[in-house]
Amino acid sequence: MSTEIKTLNGWTDFADRTGRTSIYEYLRKGDIVEESLVDYFMNIMPPRAISYGYLQVGEPYNHIYDIDHRLRATYMTFAECDGKWRFYGNCFAYETIDRTYC
Repeated sequence: MSTEIKTLNGWTDFADRTGRTSIYEYLRKGDIVEESLVDYFMNIMPPRAISYGYLQVGEPYNHIYDIDHRLRATYMTFAECDGKWRFYGNCFAYETIDRTYC
């Protein structure tokens, strides 16, 4: 896990340098992120889930089967922990368990 704080400007600089524009090429699960990056994703579309210190982006990333064999959507998830925002990966609604590689 990196100690670098990932920022909105950092993402655009990364995209300019590499030509890779996917946020998933810039962020990794557990990364600390600046609140401006969370705000960006909160404002691009209505959130799937939002509460104090928690955000799930409104557009599903993928659909995978859960333990009960139900197909469920996963969402880009950010949560605040110990005063720092972190990227938790792609989680089922209202969770912080990354399901990207399930």
